[in-house]
Amino acid sequence: MDWGIELWDQFDSVDKYLQHGFDFGEKYGKFIKERCQIEQEYAGRLRKLVKSYQPKKKDEDRSMFSTHKAFQSQLSELNDIAGQHEIVAETMVLNILKSCQTFINDQKLEKKKLYQEGKSMQISLDKVEQNVDHTKKKFEKEWKDCERLQANHEKLDADTNVTKADVERAKYTWNAKKDVVEHCKQDYAAALETFNAEQNAHYNTRMPQVFQKYREADEKRIQKLRELMVEYATIDKNVKPIIQKCLDGMEQAGNAIDSKLDAALVVEKLKSGFLIPSDKEFEDYSAPQRLKPHNEEVTESPRNSMNFGRGQKKAFGWIFGPKKVAEAADYSHLPPEQRKKKLQRHMDDLNKEITKQEDERKAIMKMHGVYTSNPALGDPSSLEGERKIVDGKIDKLRTDLQQYENWYKEAFGSLQSSPARNSAHYSTAVKSEPLATAPQTQNKLMQRDQSFDNDFDEEPESIGTCTALYDFDATSEGALSMKCGQVFSLLEVDNGDGWTRVMYNDSDGYVPSSYIEIKYNT
Repeated sequence: MDWGIELWDQFDSVDKYLQHGFDFGEKYGKFIKERCQIEQEYAGRLRKLVKSYQPKKKDEDRSMFSTHKAFQSQLSELNDIAGQHEIVAETMVLNILKSCQTFINDQKLEKKKLYQEGKSMQISLDKVEQNVDHTKKKFEKEWKDCERLQANHEKLDADTNVTKADVERAKYTWNAKKDVVEHCKQDYAAALETFNAEQNAHYNTRMPQVFQKYREADEKRIQKLRELMVEYATIDKNVKPIIQKCLDGMEQAGNAIDSKLDAALVVEKLKSGFLIPSDKEFEDYSAPQRLKPHNEEVTESPRNSMNFGRGQKKAFGWIFGPKKVAEAADYSHLPPEQRKKKLQRHMDDLNKEITKQEDERKAIMKMHGVYTSNPALGDPSSLEGERKIVDGKIDKLRTDLQQYENWYKEAFGSLQSSPARNSAHYSTAVKSEPLATAPQTQNKLMQRDQSFDNDFDEEPESIGTCTALYDFDATSEGALSMKCGQVFSLLEVDNGDGWTRVMYNDSDGYVPSSYIEIKYNT
C-alpha cells in the first residue's frame, strides 16, 4: 500500500507514529543498557565469590587432595564464566547500545526535516487556497452590487417621473459594475485553476514523495531493530558453548575426585617414619631382682619418646592446628618421613637458585666479551663488581647446599637422585676469576668457562624472528652486521645487557636489542 494515497490526509498522525517508533527504539536501548549492568554486576559478584574462596596460604597443604583440586578447578571455571558475562556486557554495549543510540539520533534529525518539508508544502497550498477564497468573495460582492444597480436602473426606467438623464446615469453605473464583475470572475477562475493544479500536485506528487520518505524511514527503523534483536540473541548464543565447556570442566573436575587417592595422600602426608612399637615384656616382680649394670641404659619406645610426640603433633598440625613448634634448621623437629621431604625440597630449591645465578654469570661473561671486543659499547671493568656479587651468591648457595646434603646423608644415607642434581651445573664447580680487560686474557677466561662454551656448541634453536629497524655494522667479535628490513632467526632474548642473539643463514651473533623488532613463535 502507498502511504501517499492511503494516508493522504494523515500527515500529522504519520509523523506522530514515526516518533513513537523512535521512542520504542530508545526504550530498547535502555533495556540493553540495564541488561549490561546486570551482566557486569553478576560477573563482578562471581569474581568476588571466587576470590573469597581461593585457598589461603595456611591451607596450601590441603591442595593436593582431589576434592580440593576439583573445587579449585570449579572456581577457575566459574571465574571464566564471569569473564564470559563481562564479554556479553561489553559486546552488547558496543554492537547494540551505541549502534541503537546513534541510529535513533540520526533518524530523529531526518524525521524533523521531513516534517518541516511536509508542513512547508501544506502552508504553500493553504496560501493558494486563501487566494481562491479571496477572489471568490470579491467576485460574489461585486456581482451582488451589480444586481442591485441593475434593479435600480430598471426601477428608474419604469418611473415616468424620473428624467432621462437619471435613467442614463443609472444604466452607465450598472454597465461599469458589470465590467468589474467580469474582471473579478476572471480572477476567481484563474485563482481556482491555479489552486486545483497546486492541490493536485500536492496530493498526488509532492506529499506522496514525503510520505514515501516517512515509510522508508520507518522500514529502516524496523530493519535496524530487527538486526539489533538478532545480534542480542547472537551475542548470548556465542558465549553459550564457552560456558558449556566451563560447566563440562566443572563436571570433569567433580568426576576426577578419587577417594582412594586422597586416602593414600593422607598416608603420604601424615606418615612419620617411626616403627610400630613392639610388644612390652612381662615384668615378674615376684622373681629375684637383678641388679642392672651401671653401663646399661634404659631404652624408651619410640611411641613414648618426646621426639615422636613432637613429630606426631607436627604431622597432624596441618589438620588440627596446634600451637607452633620451634623449627630447627635441619628439620630435626619433624618425623623422619616429613624431614626427608623437607630436606629434599630445600635442596631442590637451592639447586634451582644456583642455576639462576649461573645463568646470570654467563650473561655477564658474554657482555664482558662484547665490551672487550668493542670498547665503544662499554667498559669491561665495569662488570667486575657484578661478577663478584654473583660469584659470592653462588658460593653461599653451594655452601648451604652442601650443609643440607650432609644433614640428609647423616639422617637417611645416600641422596635421592633428582633431575636438578644430575645437571652439569652441579657436577663441575665454576672457577671464579677476575674479569680481564685485554681481549687475549678474556679469550682464555671464556675457554675456561665450560658452561659458556656449551652455549655455542649446542645446535641453536629459533624461538622467533626479528626484523632490523636500522643498519648496524659489527666492529667487534661476536657481533653481527645487519641492514634495515633484514629478517633474522631469534636464538636468545636480551638478558638485560642490551644485546640479542640472532642467526642469519649459517651465521649467528649479537645485535643491539633496540635496533630490532621481535616476533615470538606461537
